[in-house]
Amino acid sequence: MKLKYLNNDDPWMLGEDIPNADLFFSTIWLNGFVSFFDLNTGRAYKKIMCKYEGYHLWFYFGENDAFEVAEHIADKIINEDGYAAEVNKNIIIEADKLRSFSEKIPQTGLDKLSNQDLWQIYSDHNGIHGKYYAWAWIPVSVDMFGNNLTKRAKDYLFEKGASEDSVNEYLVALTQPTKKSLIFIEQEDLLKIAIVIEDKFSSLIEMFNSMDAAYIKDNLPLDIFSLVQAHYEKYYYTKHLWVSGEYAIEDYLNQIKDIFKTQQSPKIILEKQLLELEKAKQKKVQLLETLKIDHQWKTIFEEYGDFMITKIYRRYAQLLAVHHMSAILKEIARRFFITEKQVRFMRVNEIEKLLLKGECDASELLERTKYCVYYAEKSAEKIFIGDKAREIMKSFEKEVDTNISELKGESGCVGYAKGKVKIIIRADDMAKMEQGDILVSIATDPDIVPAMKKAAGIVTEQGGVTSHAAIVSRELGIPCVIGTKIATKIFKDGDTIEVDANRGVARKIK
Repeated sequence: MKLKYLNNDDPWMLGEDIPNADLFFSTIWLNGFVSFFDLNTGRAYKKIMCKYEGYHLWFYFGENDAFEVAEHIADKIINEDGYAAEVNKNIIIEADKLRSFSEKIPQTGLDKLSNQDLWQIYSDHNGIHGKYYAWAWIPVSVDMFGNNLTKRAKDYLFEKGASEDSVNEYLVALTQPTKKSLIFIEQEDLLKIAIVIEDKFSSLIEMFNSMDAAYIKDNLPLDIFSLVQAHYEKYYYTKHLWVSGEYAIEDYLNQIKDIFKTQQSPKIILEKQLLELEKAKQKKVQLLETLKIDHQWKTIFEEYGDFMITKIYRRYAQLLAVHHMSAILKEIARRFFITEKQVRFMRVNEIEKLLLKGECDASELLERTKYCVYYAEKSAEKIFIGDKAREIMKSFEKEVDTNISELKGESGCVGYAKGKVKIIIRADDMAKMEQGDILVSIATDPDIVPAMKKAAGIVTEQGGVTSHAAIVSRELGIPCVIGTKIATKIFKDGDTIEVDANRGVARKIK
């Protein structure tokens, strides 16, 4: 198998650093990026590579290749009337297909399924999830690594009279979604439960303020417990990133505890959030008129905002899929006397061979679970292990200069904040988060939203203007700087930093 681009002259660039992912999930999109991403864009990536140290994943693009893909898609969004709307429409369609399929994945009685049945589920999921990515990655690809669409939008705003001091404020206002994201709706649902407690069971507030979640769970009136139970059943899977995790009822009780800890009526909190959403809509309309934004860019800004809504919509469907597929992976492992982790480091054709012929190389899989490199280009893919894998990575990985105190990124939500750093990567880190801290992360996801709600400011290494961090920070009105590349390497727990999101800067002050 000849690998055409592995050692070409296009330098490798870190795309993402994901602390909890496996080969099973990641190769759905990694292979898709080079094999069929061009179906809806006209341009696929030439090469992609991923390193795994256990469940820690780093994936890399060719720097020039990624820029060219982003520029190509930015051109389509800006110059092809209706293209961005088509992207948003199809993300919803494919997310609905993935959710519909995932809801049918059996979670019990798996021992009654044949090997052929398991293979059919695995294969169908891989196909549906892969097709989903052919649309879902488009808004990410255009802005995540080089902010290509953001830069084009800023250039247009400069032409309309924006200054360096105002351009981020204008961009955030003009790309503000006019609809509620699923994250907003989920938090709204939780606030409504707190409102019921305040209005009809006010005597329970003292229990929420003084007792732990386990005690509260055992002593809730049936009416309130039923509401919390329904909330749990609707959203429990959103903690599954990307190998394990699901919320328990106690987690939602703790979130209600946090609401009452604010000493504000949940009704007032919700009213403020809805008011802020309405004010943002009005500001957007006023700015469109004041700057005399032309029809072409008015449409682009509207769809740009909708990219944020469809991002969360499709993410929730995806989380349900990987959560429910975990039961299938566990059953395959049980049936063939290997570990779940070994199954998670198998390629699709290897799963087929295992299930239909009973064949696998367990020792090879064991090596992959420790350290491996996955490489793909169109019509070719290869997994490297051992010394060869380390040799490949050593040839281009760079040391980070940590002797700096200021980082520049993009503004996810404008504003200014100062506070102590708390590095929050996954949900297990949230216990150290206090009200008013600055949340610093590689990239935020739905599992750490409770910590984000306590933050005075947010700083991330990765993500563009349509990233999860930008979406949530806007909905919560929290200053946010995104795409700093190395924030978790520069800032440490306890550092005092300022977040000047008006200028896209995060700076250590002591």
